[in-house]
Amino acid sequence: MRRMLLLLLLIMPFSYVWGDTLTPGDRVFLQLPGEEAFDDPYTINDQGQLRLPEVGLVNVAGLTVIDAEQRVRQKLASIYRNLDEFKLTIMEQLIRIKVLGYVEKPGTVSLKPGSNVQMALSAAGGARPGAQLDKFKLLRNSNTKIFNYKAYLDSGDQTLLPSLKGGDTIFIPASSLLGNIEMNFDDMSIHERGDADEAQGITIFGELRNPGTFSFKPNMTVVDALMRANGVTRYADVTKIRVITDGMSYRFNLSTYLETGDTSNLPPIKPGTTIFAPIEAPEKTSTDDTQGVTIFGELHKPGTFSFKPNMNVVDALMRAEGVTRYADVTKIRVITDNVPSQFDLKVYLDTGKTDNMPEVKPGTTIFVPIEVKDINTTSRTIYVMGEAKAAGPYETSPGTSFIDVLANAGGPTRFADTTNIKILSNTKAPIAINLVEYAQNPAKYTLPTMSPGDVIFIPEKVDLNEKSWLKVTNDRAIKIMGAVYKPGRYEWHDSMTFMDLLAHSGGPKQQANLSNIRIIKESTAENKGHEVQFFDLQAFTKQGSPTNLLPNLNASDTVIVDELPHDPTDNKAGWIRQAAKDSIYIFGEVGAPGRYAFNQDLGFLDILSAADGPNSEADIQEILISHRNGKTSRLTRFDLARYFETGNEKVLPKVSAGDVIYVPKTESVADTKAVKVIGAVNTPGRYKWNNQMSFLDLLAMAGGPKQEANISNIRIIKESRVGKENVIYFDLESFINEGGNFAGLPRLEAGDTIVIDELPHDPSDNKASWIRQSSDDSIYVFGQVGVPGRYAFNRELGFLDILSAADGPNGEADLRQIRISHRDGNKTKVTQLNLSLYFETGDESLIPKVVPGDVIYVPRRQGDWLDKPAERVVRLMGAVNKPGRYSFNTQMNILDLLAEAGGPTDNAYIDRIMIVNTSCCGDKSQTFSLRDYVNDPSGSPLPLLRPGDTVYVPDQDDSVTEQFRQGIRDALGIITLIVLGAAL
Repeated sequence: MRRMLLLLLLIMPFSYVWGDTLTPGDRVFLQLPGEEAFDDPYTINDQGQLRLPEVGLVNVAGLTVIDAEQRVRQKLASIYRNLDEFKLTIMEQLIRIKVLGYVEKPGTVSLKPGSNVQMALSAAGGARPGAQLDKFKLLRNSNTKIFNYKAYLDSGDQTLLPSLKGGDTIFIPASSLLGNIEMNFDDMSIHERGDADEAQGITIFGELRNPGTFSFKPNMTVVDALMRANGVTRYADVTKIRVITDGMSYRFNLSTYLETGDTSNLPPIKPGTTIFAPIEAPEKTSTDDTQGVTIFGELHKPGTFSFKPNMNVVDALMRAEGVTRYADVTKIRVITDNVPSQFDLKVYLDTGKTDNMPEVKPGTTIFVPIEVKDINTTSRTIYVMGEAKAAGPYETSPGTSFIDVLANAGGPTRFADTTNIKILSNTKAPIAINLVEYAQNPAKYTLPTMSPGDVIFIPEKVDLNEKSWLKVTNDRAIKIMGAVYKPGRYEWHDSMTFMDLLAHSGGPKQQANLSNIRIIKESTAENKGHEVQFFDLQAFTKQGSPTNLLPNLNASDTVIVDELPHDPTDNKAGWIRQAAKDSIYIFGEVGAPGRYAFNQDLGFLDILSAADGPNSEADIQEILISHRNGKTSRLTRFDLARYFETGNEKVLPKVSAGDVIYVPKTESVADTKAVKVIGAVNTPGRYKWNNQMSFLDLLAMAGGPKQEANISNIRIIKESRVGKENVIYFDLESFINEGGNFAGLPRLEAGDTIVIDELPHDPSDNKASWIRQSSDDSIYVFGQVGVPGRYAFNRELGFLDILSAADGPNGEADLRQIRISHRDGNKTKVTQLNLSLYFETGDESLIPKVVPGDVIYVPRRQGDWLDKPAERVVRLMGAVNKPGRYSFNTQMNILDLLAEAGGPTDNAYIDRIMIVNTSCCGDKSQTFSLRDYVNDPSGSPLPLLRPGDTVYVPDQDDSVTEQFRQGIRDALGIITLIVLGAAL
């Protein structure tokens, strides 16, 4: 090892770039051949000394290499004789720096010349979380220099860091936010709630996402400060943000700034500025109660905090992260030196004046009470009463209008009479406001000005659902009767029209005669009788007449809307009212042949649909139409099937009033040309068939399947096949829902028969038709349900569907013990369901999946007495008609209990009813005579009975008299036996 070091020293070109003298921390090599103690290099300690073997400490700091070598040689000469080859060489020159304060490893570190503060800090393990980065100190001899390490980290400018020399000391201070007690550092808290003290920072609190105290930066605006707190919350009133700078209070409207972008109204921001966003932010530090400030009440983090000089109430509140949105900021209580005082934070934020701000000292107690509803009688209050969404007192400012107050109160409710709003004042006469007229024409309606103390009263509108006609007098009401949906008596206003009244009554019914509406006008002073007017609403709507042709209605008028016959074919009693010139006749194979009203706006298809269309036996290819003009007749033959095939409107014949339409019955079609459709279709029967038709064509000719048809299992019976192959099954439901190729439709031939089964009309109707339902499509429900049985089921349905199909559980069902047997054909698995828990939680994961083939069993409830705890019932036993456990409360007495149990039996001994009272300190017993109470209620008070007690009504056999009588009988029996024995 020594030889290697010698070789290195010989071949290395040394240039003393580190300096001319030795300093603490330098590493030197002492060349002394033959001595193993000098094989390793030595380091000059902080006192500038080398510790050498056999010699001890040698001072070399401040000496040149030659001088140091000479001094060491002199020291070694007393021990070692051969020093001809001794040489001192510098291997590495270092500087020693002390790094103290809030660092991970405080102490002295060795650095290379030219190292900076960051290297020294890194050698000491780095700064601890919570270190004050902008106030580092460099101590050199007796001088102290403060520098901003944070600014260096922000910019990377090394000129901001002082140069280091051996012997320097770097001190890292702790942040003032840490307080006096060592705690786990929450860097997220500092990040979110601020990183500056109250004097040099900006305090932001209230309805902000991260309130706190933050560092001030030059040219900072209010918006910059708000964004430093991550912006306002959704509860913030951005129109009334308050800013206090140099004792001046500013109000800032963030909403106006965002709309206009005008920066002229931005308040100035300086160190120490306080910003408050109305309705709702640094780290809490607990300390000694006598030396700290105790803050509690409606605050985000109440507690005891360190006292700081010149601390005020607002500073103290910010130490608790500001008040909550429930705090009453006008009644904050401060106790200093045992003298209580009250502080109004709201007044301070409005004015910025500190005259009434209580002094804060060590030991001060601050209480922020919760805001409670009290009577608001300030000099700026306006009251809103009646049918408003948020009625109550509201503080106003000069220029507040009636609409402003009404909008702040949420506006009128749907029950409000907005035509008769009143403003009440102590100085002016009441003013009526019609909000409806104002909404129709705001420019021509003048709203009154509001003054503090005024009352806005919004009355409730008249409930027209009540039958009392006195709610609306006759001079304000109009009546409508007949074929309207809501006939009755309605409140009337001159701004309404006939159409308003008709719409308010629900409109005319379908069978209303709109061409002859009658209006009865009440008698006037000039006309002693009433006047009847007629109005044709049907012609009015068709011709698009102007609104001024509507009848002029007034209050007290009566409108009558007559009703047409309910059925156009109902002409047995009312046909005479229908003129022959306005009628058309239709006979033959239609759903409802007869005589129908007809006009020139109608056509052939209209009259055919009015007669319910052709029935299944109609021959629609041979329809006959007789055209009559009163003198001659002309016959037309019409093929309706051709119209259905082509859709050509020109083939439809023109018919008019007086014509006769005859739909003949179709002739019998041979099986070789027909296909039969039977089952659940609208018009089953035999239909002509040709090869151009498809399965869907034939189904449409049969009127389509009925709603209750089972279209998932249609059977087609082929006449041309024999055996099992003559039946084909087709799933029309899957074809409709999932789609399919039309080539996949079953191919029909003349002579085939289509059978469409009908589902049960009632899901529980399986007594006669259950055999037609496949077990693969069925599910079974047994037990305590409304209609147990076997139900059709598919995989799109669920447990609740089948339970509701069975009319749900009945009153005897035990919802906690429902069992489902899942059967897959090979094995069975049983699932237990607590349906009551599902109803309580709504957790869909509790509902099991059921498939066709499963069995659901709802058991009978065994008894629910366990559901009633003993402390809420009274036990009644003995000679009563219905002994048992009864629910009991403090409003009941023993007579209620006996009455609920059906009263005592005929053999009950009511003179000595026993009651056992249960209490915390032991059970107590008492007796009660029902007979004495009946004879003298005032002299025999009812005993106190509480939940948890036990009442026992004894039998007559248990009475003392009965027992005495039994004893006499027994004694007489014994005597009789003795006498008989003696006689024998």
